[in-house]
Amino acid sequence: MLEINRFKLQGRYAFTEGELWMASSLCEVGFRLKGASFLTFALKADGTVTDPERSRLTPRYAIRVNGRLIRDAHLSEPEESISLPAEELAGEPEIRLIKLSECTQSLFALTDLRTDGEISPLPARPGRISFIGDSITCGYGVEAENGLERFSTFTENAEKSYAGLVSEALDMDRELDCYSGYGIVSAWTGDPDIRNLSELVPLCYEKIGRNVLVLPGGQRLQDQPWDFSRFQPDWIVLCLGTNDLSWCRDFQDRKDLFRREYAQFLKMVRRNNPSARILCVLGLMGGGLNESMQLAVEDYRAETGDDRIRSATVPTQDAERDGLGADGHPSVITQRRMADQVLAALRAWGAR
Repeated sequence: MLEINRFKLQGRYAFTEGELWMASSLCEVGFRLKGASFLTFALKADGTVTDPERSRLTPRYAIRVNGRLIRDAHLSEPEESISLPAEELAGEPEIRLIKLSECTQSLFALTDLRTDGEISPLPARPGRISFIGDSITCGYGVEAENGLERFSTFTENAEKSYAGLVSEALDMDRELDCYSGYGIVSAWTGDPDIRNLSELVPLCYEKIGRNVLVLPGGQRLQDQPWDFSRFQPDWIVLCLGTNDLSWCRDFQDRKDLFRREYAQFLKMVRRNNPSARILCVLGLMGGGLNESMQLAVEDYRAETGDDRIRSATVPTQDAERDGLGADGHPSVITQRRMADQVLAALRAWGAR
């Protein structure tokens, strides 16, 4: 039986029937290993590995030893055993198993950990930060060669998103709650006459996550509430509105609806994170809702008296200068630029 109290767990996960299902982007299992001659991870994949139509969506993970990337791979079989080279186990290494692909597209579980060494959880970092967002936060297509490539978990890497970069730069434990295509009043829609209500972050935020897979025990991620006591952040970065813009466009009544619903969502975020400072950002893939977002923050502050919230806009990506990721998403360079801007805003507010 897997003993999860031996690990430091980050991100959103479901522990059911002895299996640790890693749900969110950058969900992580971390531990220190002492006196080991071998270490083997037993991993279990979701249905993407046996479905030819979803072969582009198989779970991607990384293994880091003392911060150094030693494995970046996809699961290709329903169950796999991954052994680390003996030379990586010398001394007392810090080992991290990290999920790089997003929740809705891929899941995998740690079902067993075999070693003759002594395992202890990694220590907590100096601070905690949470990110709430969409494909930008997921690192959607960040490793693609150009904007014409289709989405694939082979080019999605949340470590290279602004969220991954910011959390590492601040040396903070992290949680990413992000879903590609999702919005607050409408998910992405190719037709502005059709409002997409099926993929909204407020419907998922208080759940573990969202995926079609039925887990052992008979439930899906969206059937289970998330226990916010597991991770209470000092900081929250909220980046939503990009997909809503595909429906809101320049319609003032729709922008007004976004403004109202955004302020309502802030109440949900605050209710579950009473001590965090919240930074709301928008604009990387279009600034059409920037003003509405900022007004929503002002409305929320005026109604609640909550002064632990700020807003900031970022410049729209420059494709000619910095290139594009898959489906026109931010490139590695663009994600770094956004990380710099978010870091500057957080540090100006007191983050170190």
